[in-house]
Amino acid sequence: MEKLSLQFQDQNVKSILQHGDAKFVQLSLNPGEGLTKHRTPHNLCVIVLSGRVEFTMQGETGELAALEMLTVQPKVEHAVQAIDKSTVLLVLIPVHEAGAVQTAGFVVDHENAYQNPSLLDAIIPELRPLVDDHVELCRLLAMHPEDHPEQISEVLKAVARELDTHFLAEEEVVFPRIAKYTGGMDVGPVPRLLDEHHRIRNIHNEATRIYDLVQTNADPHAEELLREKIIELATHLLNHLGKEDSHLFPMAGRLLTVDEKRQVAQQLERYEKLV
Repeated sequence: MEKLSLQFQDQNVKSILQHGDAKFVQLSLNPGEGLTKHRTPHNLCVIVLSGRVEFTMQGETGELAALEMLTVQPKVEHAVQAIDKSTVLLVLIPVHEAGAVQTAGFVVDHENAYQNPSLLDAIIPELRPLVDDHVELCRLLAMHPEDHPEQISEVLKAVARELDTHFLAEEEVVFPRIAKYTGGMDVGPVPRLLDEHHRIRNIHNEATRIYDLVQTNADPHAEELLREKIIELATHLLNHLGKEDSHLFPMAGRLLTVDEKRQVAQQLERYEKLV
């Protein structure tokens, strides 16, 4: 039997346990510290272990004292700020919806800048190089390469460039800065996007392996497998890029300081030279 301490920690946000699908995160907050407004796709339970916090949800703000709790539905905007020195336990449980993942076609839940150019109005100029990459990649995927075998090689190469430079630039330059304001690297939007990066890399590797089988005629079923894998890759990638264009990048414009924006622009130039 292993016991875990829930005493106040030096780290504001700390992931302490993954049990099945449920994730347990501890907040250790000094007065005035907290998490800015954000949403999570999970069912969320907020339990105050010690102290007092101010909790905002759907425009309403109230206090939670020690040994009080509340629940938050998925995708509901909320924020928390400590009134006193406080320890809070967050329990995040994913929502499992039948049929939520489809691979028979592109299911896009978040608009990207290629679909809706007006999104560019809310994105700061410093991040435009990343958005320009998004637009070009979305343009390729919108041509449904799964139905045009001669385009699959071009798409796989374009995604490989995205993984080698664009994803890396986000992970090293953009995500850490946004994480400072949204719960760190253990909770909030950044760890979810990092998980998506990992998933997309794996799907791309699988698609590349199947593409090689098609070229060598090593598997009579490889062409159909490749078509399904390209659809899966496009679906995950389009949804991921849409989340960044619609939510993360506009959020960065609101959260980052002038100096941070300048630093982001300078550092992204290095990655552009790698392309």
